[in-house]
Amino acid sequence: MQSWFQFELDGEICRAERESALGSLADFLARLDPCFAHFSEHDPLLSPRLVVLGTLEGDRHRFRIADAGLLLMPMVADRQVWTPEGIRNAEPDHPVNLALHEGAYECSSERLDSLIALTFEGYYRPDLRRQGQVNDQYDAIVTRTANVPAIRETAIQVFASTEQLRHEAARRAERSGDESTVWTGKKDIFGDRFTRQLFRLPEARPLHYVDRDKRRFFRPDNLVELLRLKREYPDAVFVAGGTGLALHGSESPGMRDLISLEAVRELQSIHTTEEQWTVGAAVSLTQIAEHIGRECQPFNKTLRRFASRPVRNRATIGGYLATAWASGQLAPLLMALNARVKLLSEEGERDAPVSQFYAGNGRTILQPGEIISAVLIPRANEHALSLRGITSRLCDVYSVAPRRTGCEPYATGAFALEFRDRQIVKAWVAYSGISDAPVRSREAEDSLAGKPWSESTLIDTLAILNRTVDIDHPGGNGASPAYLKQLVGTLFQKFFHQHPKADRIQPESLTATGEFARLDEPFYLDLRS
Repeated sequence: MQSWFQFELDGEICRAERESALGSLADFLARLDPCFAHFSEHDPLLSPRLVVLGTLEGDRHRFRIADAGLLLMPMVADRQVWTPEGIRNAEPDHPVNLALHEGAYECSSERLDSLIALTFEGYYRPDLRRQGQVNDQYDAIVTRTANVPAIRETAIQVFASTEQLRHEAARRAERSGDESTVWTGKKDIFGDRFTRQLFRLPEARPLHYVDRDKRRFFRPDNLVELLRLKREYPDAVFVAGGTGLALHGSESPGMRDLISLEAVRELQSIHTTEEQWTVGAAVSLTQIAEHIGRECQPFNKTLRRFASRPVRNRATIGGYLATAWASGQLAPLLMALNARVKLLSEEGERDAPVSQFYAGNGRTILQPGEIISAVLIPRANEHALSLRGITSRLCDVYSVAPRRTGCEPYATGAFALEFRDRQIVKAWVAYSGISDAPVRSREAEDSLAGKPWSESTLIDTLAILNRTVDIDHPGGNGASPAYLKQLVGTLFQKFFHQHPKADRIQPESLTATGEFARLDEPFYLDLRS
């Protein structure tokens, strides 16, 4: 095993030797150079220390923002890391640096560093085209002092300029038939120092690293090696995105050997068929949203309430499920989507509905030596529904929390109905935050089957929910059982009033928020029209 590794830091090779496998990149940078001293003061919510990672996701090179305080040092082996200081110094005339140089943003220098990193990632995003996406890009800025209108105005100018550049590159690529590579980000259309180095980035190599405390960190690149390592080191902890460090700390004494899932090829892909998506366990939440979000809009909706973009860039679907978070927003939605979890061990594989995956009190049905290999999410397109004899499907998700992001929700409700003509054939009614594990209301689901989607059906269902859903509040989010009981019915009422008819494509808006925000409108002039 090797006791050192190297990575690119601000365009230069940096060697790390005998660094603690549980030490964070933020701690390493704070010790490396005085200009990075502020990295030592880290809070994943209020003071994230943001860096930009150059990554290779399948055949696509991407810049992804990440919190250096939540990155274990071995995670950056053979990777590219750009700090805000490095971005400023590498190309002072870069559009991001020019735009943010003299702006009146009314924030600290550390917060301005975060703005540089977030704007840098957005500048290279091939999918950033909507007003709502601009809001989500900056949801890591949690402060009452920043000049948000000025930040937003600058961001829109920067992102509109890169979108125009992309349009021009697509027109030039039409002749050779490579237009799709421009829109998907597979082709370097910028040609600056950052992208030239990014597109030279190879696939992550296997890593067997041992630190000064004899703690081992493994990064296998295939499932066979992963399962072998788990058998050889049964007490080793699986790590994927590393966002759990916010909960457990980077020097937890219970963590000895670690096995990273990041480089396992079989866990990194999203396979699409007419009937379903098969999402690898090591795929990040951001990647899932980019792949299925336009078709499965509730997934994008709930991700906007989940943590912040730096966390979503690192958090994986398998890691999320394995934590068995009782108040998590995604679990009820996965239940409403009728998703299944695929489990794998050396003895074979099995799968189970997400609703049966949780065993309560932070436990799951995972057995020793078993891993989550994928999540199977059925599609609700016309072809998939017609195979089941279904005319239409409604699905939505709602969360109530002390604030929009960066906190534990009081409760989340996710609901889905499948219709044959105007009659409900099957229903899914799921909640989190009301018990020690996400749950489904089977009584309400059975009652809905065979009925029309009408106000009388709503009234009957509310009575059943009130009578049968028990509140077993774990006490972590500060909401009283009476309030949670009220939310069980209120969230289902909201679902009904936003989707008054089974054949309606767009839900009703219950407030003026959508009219003012115009989240689905582009922030730039579409040059193709």
